[in-house]
Amino acid sequence: MSLERFQEQIEAEREWREDEIRFLDNIQRSIQKSNDQKRIRRSILCLIYAHIEGFVQFSFSLYIDEINKKNLKCSEVKPVIAAATLHKEFIALNNKDKKSNLFKSTLPDETHLHRLCRQVEFVESISSVQNQVVVIPDGYVNTESNVGQQVLEKLLYQVGLDYKDLKDIYSPLNRLINVRNDISHGKRKQGIDDQEYQQFINCCKSIISAISRRLTTAYGRNEFLVAC
Repeated sequence: MSLERFQEQIEAEREWREDEIRFLDNIQRSIQKSNDQKRIRRSILCLIYAHIEGFVQFSFSLYIDEINKKNLKCSEVKPVIAAATLHKEFIALNNKDKKSNLFKSTLPDETHLHRLCRQVEFVESISSVQNQVVVIPDGYVNTESNVGQQVLEKLLYQVGLDYKDLKDIYSPLNRLINVRNDISHGKRKQGIDDQEYQQFINCCKSIISAISRRLTTAYGRNEFLVAC
């Protein structure tokens, strides 16, 4: 996929989400009673957070899907991406129940020996592993239904980017999460005033913009490659 097409998909996802938030914002502005406005803003804030989480899931998944389509070798990509591809190999390496055929009968309970044999098998397969085509498995991107600083840092690291790259959005995002949690737990019954509400609207836009810019730049620069 070209950079232009990648950016188009990111922007399309961003636009429909921001359009929905704008639609609901216009509805709450049309309400005459101030107390009713405050109450409906509570629901809109929960939706705002849901759109942030959805955008994060979509954009990181798109980034990974496009890496998968490039038919790259593990030797060509950053180690963390290669490691994701070798998920099954690492499971076998750490599988304590896997016994070496050489000693399965004579020394079935020799834990250290069987671990060493698994390690030897892995080392022997390194050359073929390096030539293995990158296929990052489904489920690699997981927002854990709680997109905050820790989740974004994890996702950045998982795709080979600096985990601090989005540090400027963490403070407003964490504040939004706290308010969303308060609402979910039955607090904030009095609603959200307009000034605070506008801050969260702007927060949503800045978060989505920052993620969009970072992943688009990374894709355009091939930052998933080991040389980057």
